[in-house]
Amino acid sequence: MRIIAGNWRSRRLLRPDTTDTRPLPDRVRESLFNILGERYGSPGGLPALHVADVFAGSGSIGLEALSRGAGHCCFFERGRDALTALRRNIDALQAESNTTVITGDAWQRATMGVEGQPLELVFLDPPYRDSNDSSKTGAVAQYLVRLGENGHPVPLVVLHHEAGVTYETEVCPGWTIEDTRTIGTNALTFFAP
Repeated sequence: MRIIAGNWRSRRLLRPDTTDTRPLPDRVRESLFNILGERYGSPGGLPALHVADVFAGSGSIGLEALSRGAGHCCFFERGRDALTALRRNIDALQAESNTTVITGDAWQRATMGVEGQPLELVFLDPPYRDSNDSSKTGAVAQYLVRLGENGHPVPLVVLHHEAGVTYETEVCPGWTIEDTRTIGTNALTFFAP
């Protein structure tokens, strides 16, 4: 696993020594950041956004965002092996000043940034058992409700899930699906206010 582009291009990342996480394949990550670069008018990069990598695992998505120009990343993770790999990856890239690691239940903790700084872009990569429930009472829909109620401007949320899982156009009040992409067995759904 490696950083694909930006300041840390080709730098290798450690993977957690566990089967509890599933890093986003390089091809999917590259497609994701091409889409985001186009959306934000910065091909191959990102503006200095405050981003969150929710269910971060090794941190490959958030570290890729930082490499491409994001200003700060909050990583939300609670698995012991994943946290070890995440912290070692942050140290290896000397990214401590641009990162915050928050442990605990990501569904509850990952609705606000750090020190009052609102999130502008959220990468949401929960376990498939949660992302496969596309109902209005599912974990993803309930997370979007909480995120919309936190008093800050609502960010763009990019959900990674299995291909074949379909979300309603309006999964919950205040949110719509801006885009959906399928890449092999993976899919990305972009939720916007």
